[in-house]
Amino acid sequence: MSHDYDIRTVALYLRKSRGQNNEEIDDLAQHRAELIAMCEERGWAYTEYAEIGTGDKINVRPKMLELLQDVEQQMYDAVVAVHFDRLSRGDESDQARIKKTFAMTETLFVTITRVYDYNNDQDIMMADFEGMMARLEYKTIARRFRQGKARRAKQGFWSNGTPPFPYVFDRETGKAKPDEANLLVYRRMIDLCLNGYAATDIAWELNKEGIPSPRGQLWSPAVVRRLLMDEVHLGRLVVGKKRKLVGADAIVRKPKDEWIVYYNCHQAVKTEQEHNKILFLIQRQKETPPAARAGSSQFSGLIRCGICGHTMQIQKRSDRPSDLLKSCTHRDHFGVRCPNLGGAIIDIAISVKEAILAKQEQLEAAIRSGIQLEDIRVILELSEQKLAEMKQYDSMLSKLEDAFFAEKISEERYMLKKAEYETRIHALEEEYKIIQKQADNTQNARNEDMLDSVKKVLAVINSKDIEPKDINRAYKSIIHSIEWERDDFDDCGAMKVNFL
Repeated sequence: MSHDYDIRTVALYLRKSRGQNNEEIDDLAQHRAELIAMCEERGWAYTEYAEIGTGDKINVRPKMLELLQDVEQQMYDAVVAVHFDRLSRGDESDQARIKKTFAMTETLFVTITRVYDYNNDQDIMMADFEGMMARLEYKTIARRFRQGKARRAKQGFWSNGTPPFPYVFDRETGKAKPDEANLLVYRRMIDLCLNGYAATDIAWELNKEGIPSPRGQLWSPAVVRRLLMDEVHLGRLVVGKKRKLVGADAIVRKPKDEWIVYYNCHQAVKTEQEHNKILFLIQRQKETPPAARAGSSQFSGLIRCGICGHTMQIQKRSDRPSDLLKSCTHRDHFGVRCPNLGGAIIDIAISVKEAILAKQEQLEAAIRSGIQLEDIRVILELSEQKLAEMKQYDSMLSKLEDAFFAEKISEERYMLKKAEYETRIHALEEEYKIIQKQADNTQNARNEDMLDSVKKVLAVINSKDIEPKDINRAYKSIIHSIEWERDDFDDCGAMKVNFL
């Protein structure tokens, strides 16, 4: 090879896909030894660019990006790799990028068996052919990997990296199993969430107690939220969550009804009813205004305008015995402000306590009579809101398709926006299902369990020296919202408590 081309300085590119038991490290060392021996035999000075990764795209391979930048600066006569597919298994755009960079700088590509000159037609044809074969091989390997992963999941074996907290991998069975110490922490997270604690509050509690996160660091709300919502904790394994948009070169999340779910694969650490309520509570927290999530007042994020439905604000008053519920500030599309007036929080607190006591009496009477008490009106209203949002996005999707067929937008933009709208529609569908499941839970909940929750809340609000945030959490564990309406200063105001 050195007799045909003037090669003196080269870049060694070493890449190995991730394996198991450090086998990728051993293979990388073997490839390095082969390339160094070839360079020493031919008297070439060399610089190494080595990386381990699973991505076929250039943009997710930092060493490959660095190498291409250096090639553009004409730093090397050639780039050397053990095989053509080490350089790229990417799509046509990636391979065209490599071809263009090497051709413009007259940089050769050298493997153990041959030299590729990207300014030579015959070599270009050979490179194109080998690039196509490398891409085909990559797709075949990826498909077999997905099929193998699905087969193992179907058999209940864990094959998706490190199991989520509180599980650990059991090498004897090949399955995930809960660690006893971690399980105590996880169950505490569940209990805190069901008692009105937001993910941020749970993270703070765990950090204050010195309990490390799954990676030995401080807990974050995102980690807490992800663990609380994960279906793995129901004893399930899920595969096939994403798909690739080939035309737009993007990865999108599949709708949940297209996921492949295998049940009873390992020990569940939460119940279906707990899971559904957690999803409902977290969904409600996401829809609560950020300022109200802090719970600085006992009614933060709970009081809604009885006229327009928007969350009402609370004003802290250090100069008065009671905080103030501010008048509704929402304006309609014509700039007209909502006429709903505010009131004193102390009066609202008295009325809410009376509503909770009345709920307690209803539950106790229902238990004595053997009647199942249920109230799903507010949940059904939420369902209607989600259906309206889905209808709106369906209309937007229809207009997008009309614009594409009228050739007003490009195919790439159409596919990206279509994926965006479909993703939002699927998300709304999942939110709708969560609300429906909560409605089922409310109908199927035992009166005794509901009564126990109500008594816990009454114990909190009757406690002395209790913090407003603790009262707020207690309220949120049994109350979805409080509707307030007052149209005249001489009126005391009307209030309705919507229980979960």
